[in-house]
Amino acid sequence: MTSQIGQSSIRSDAVAKTTGRAIFGTDVSLPGMLHGRLLRSPVPAGRIVALDLSATAALPGVHCVLTAADLPDLRSGLVLMDAPLFARDLVKFEGEPIAAVVAESREIADQALTLAVLEIQELPGVGTVEEAIAADAPLVHPEWESFTTPPGIDWPRSGNVVAETFSDPEGVDEAFSNATTIVEDRFEAGRQYQAYMEPRMAVAEFDGERFTIHVAHQFPYNVRDRVGAAIGVNPSSIRVVGHHIGGGFGAKLDTGLEPYAALLARQCGRPVRLANERTEDLLTCQSRDNAVIRIRTALDDDGQMLARDVDILMDSGASATDIPFLASIPMHVFGSLYQIGPVRIRTRAVYTNTAPTGAFRGVNGTHLYFALERHMDHIANSLGLNRLQYRKSQAQIDGSELPTGQVLDDAGILLEAFESIEQMAPWHELGQGPNRGVGIAACVWLTNPMPGSATLKLNGDGTLGVITAAT
Repeated sequence: MTSQIGQSSIRSDAVAKTTGRAIFGTDVSLPGMLHGRLLRSPVPAGRIVALDLSATAALPGVHCVLTAADLPDLRSGLVLMDAPLFARDLVKFEGEPIAAVVAESREIADQALTLAVLEIQELPGVGTVEEAIAADAPLVHPEWESFTTPPGIDWPRSGNVVAETFSDPEGVDEAFSNATTIVEDRFEAGRQYQAYMEPRMAVAEFDGERFTIHVAHQFPYNVRDRVGAAIGVNPSSIRVVGHHIGGGFGAKLDTGLEPYAALLARQCGRPVRLANERTEDLLTCQSRDNAVIRIRTALDDDGQMLARDVDILMDSGASATDIPFLASIPMHVFGSLYQIGPVRIRTRAVYTNTAPTGAFRGVNGTHLYFALERHMDHIANSLGLNRLQYRKSQAQIDGSELPTGQVLDDAGILLEAFESIEQMAPWHELGQGPNRGVGIAACVWLTNPMPGSATLKLNGDGTLGVITAAT
C-alpha cells in the first residue's frame, strides 16, 4: 500500500493549463449554440412606463425575447426570497435585467437591444447605507414583508433593514459613564470588485426534460438549486457541468447568468450562451460590501479598555444574497483580540438601490479589522503609548470569554505573535526616514461555519469517486 503523506503532489489541472488544453467556461461552444444578451436598467430606481420590443423581435436572426410578463412572478435568493429574474414594474438598481434577447450571434443580439424602446420614470432612490435608515427613506422593496426565508431560518428585518444582529450585554452604559476617556472613530469602506480574469458566463441546453448548464463556478451544487428555484423547476432536472474557472474569489458562489441561460435554452429549443462584458460585470457583480463602521471605547485612568460600543451599516444592495450571514461576523471581530469589558455590537445590513453585494475573500473581515486596528492606533496615540506595546498589554489571555461565548484556551499565541515582530520586522527600525510609515494589525478568523464533508463511492472497477463541496 502506498501513501501520499509526505510526498509532493502535482496539481491535477497543471498539465491541462500549462499546455493550453484546459477548457474554461468561456471556451464552451455547443453545436447550434445561440447567443443571449440582457437589456438592463439604465437608472438605479424607477418605474417602467413603457417597453416595446417589437422591433427587437423582428430583427432577422433574433430567435426569442423574454420579459417578466412571460414568466411566473417568482423570487429566489440564497437566504431570502427577494430577487426576481426580471424587473416587472419597478427597477431597483442600475444594471437590473428587464428583458433578454437571443440571436444567431452576439452581434445580432447587441443590435437587437439597440432597437428596444424603454421608458422609465426615475424615482427617488436610496444611494447610501445611511440614507437607507433615515426616517423618510423610500423603501427599496415596498413589498418586503412578503419575502420568505427557508424553513427554520429567520432574523430581525424591517423596511430597508434586510438583517440585523444585536449583542447588548450588561454593563456597557455604566462603563461609559465611569470612563476617564472615550475614544471614538467612524470609518467608511468602499466596495471592491473581485477583478477575476473571466467575467461571468453560462451555457445552457434543454432536451425537453432536463437542463444541462455549463459553468465556471465555485459552487456547482448551488447553481443547481438556485436555478431550480429561480425558474420554478425541480433541481433534480438540472445537470451542472463545471469547467475550469478564470478566478472567482467569492463572486462566483451565487448564481448570475445561469438562470437566464436555462430559461432561454428552454424557450428557443437550442443551446444558449450568455457572457458579461467587463463593464456589465463591474456594474452588476456581487462585489465586496461597502460599510460604515462606528466604534466607541471607554478607558480608565490606566488606559485599560472598560467597554466598547460598535455600530455597523452594511450595504446589501438591492437584494439580500448572502449578506445576512455576514451580519454576524462583527461579533467574531470586535472583542476577539484584546482584553476588554462588555462589548455592544449592532450590525444592520440594509437595502440600497445599488447592485447586490456578496462574498469576497475574507468577506467583510478585511474592513472590520482595518477599522478595529486603526481604532487601536487611535487609542494608543491618545494615551501617548507605543502602538505595539499597547497591543501587547491588552492581548487576550487564556480563560477570556469572547462576545460569542467562546472561552479561549490558547490565547498565548497572540502575544507570541506580537513578540515575534521584533525578530521578523524590527519595529524600531521601520518607518525611519521621510515619507515612510509602518502599520501593525492583528487578526483571528473563523473557519467554515458549516461542517465539511465528503462522500466516497466505490466504483465497479475498484476506483473511488469522491463528492465534495471543496473549491
